[in-house]
Amino acid sequence: MPELFHKVLKAFSSMKAGVLLLALLALFSALGSTLLPDSFNHLILFNILIIILFFNLSICTFNRCRRIKRLWGAGTGIIGGLRQWSLIILHIGVILILIGGMINNWFGESATLRLAEGEQALIAQDKSGVGVNIQLEGFEIELYENSMPSQYLSHVSLYKNSKLEQQSTISVNHPLRYEGIKIYQQSYGNLVEVETEGQGQVDSSTVLEGQILEIADSKWQVKVFKYVPDFDLAYGMESKSLQPNNPRVIYSLYQDKVMAGIGAAPLGEKIEIASGYYVEFKGIKPYTVLKVKEDPGLPYAGAGGILFMLGVVLAELKIFSKPGQGNGNRKAVVE
Repeated sequence: MPELFHKVLKAFSSMKAGVLLLALLALFSALGSTLLPDSFNHLILFNILIIILFFNLSICTFNRCRRIKRLWGAGTGIIGGLRQWSLIILHIGVILILIGGMINNWFGESATLRLAEGEQALIAQDKSGVGVNIQLEGFEIELYENSMPSQYLSHVSLYKNSKLEQQSTISVNHPLRYEGIKIYQQSYGNLVEVETEGQGQVDSSTVLEGQILEIADSKWQVKVFKYVPDFDLAYGMESKSLQPNNPRVIYSLYQDKVMAGIGAAPLGEKIEIASGYYVEFKGIKPYTVLKVKEDPGLPYAGAGGILFMLGVVLAELKIFSKPGQGNGNRKAVVE
């Protein structure tokens, strides 16, 4: 039994096992980021692979430290010892990256916020329970000369216990950092202000694109399909540009959940659906979509990345090797 355990431990802690685990982790990450981009890192199998790889590298590192001790006792040269230590540093770097990843998976938090101008949302609480809120002051899209978007900008304010803490502008690739929290610009959209009327009853609402409204006391439904700022029949349902040159709302009508028609309505124009039933798209209210992330394992992963790069540099260090030493050093590394 001890001999069998030794064989299993030796196979588990081998470099071949480590390479296999890294390949499986890379494959799982590639598939997960494609199929389940927001949740794959919380899957049990993914975390099990990280834990197994962590133990594999830890045992490999321990065994290599013992090997270095024996080699130095046998009089290994400085360069040979340095290159051996480079692999130790490289392994420790990967271990720290794995630790950072596990901490983020288990203790990190992520949330998506949709904010219209003037709206607030809670993003964090300190140890005393005081909330930190973010408020959208304004949202804008910068355009190239050909009217294509070049940047999305969210102008925000942070409040702690109703006291202004910070004002900032969040844009793509330029997140807001606040006490270990990062807030990223993710996307944007439009809210449509709609007024429906049925048999004298008027209802007002603000809806997302794609949402369906029921018209009171009827079998009619209106789907607010899409807002098009520069409508042109030649472009179909796509906007000719992002400038509001000819704003329209594309909508579809349903009666008893069966499509009865489709149209593109100007803002502020009352449209008769049937006798006594109307819909009017009053205006557009843009909103921003922000990604809020807290990554407590980031310092470990950052330190691991630095050690990993240092290990790679030291492993390739040959400038001080003497002629004829290279083969001997290389042999010592792979033993």
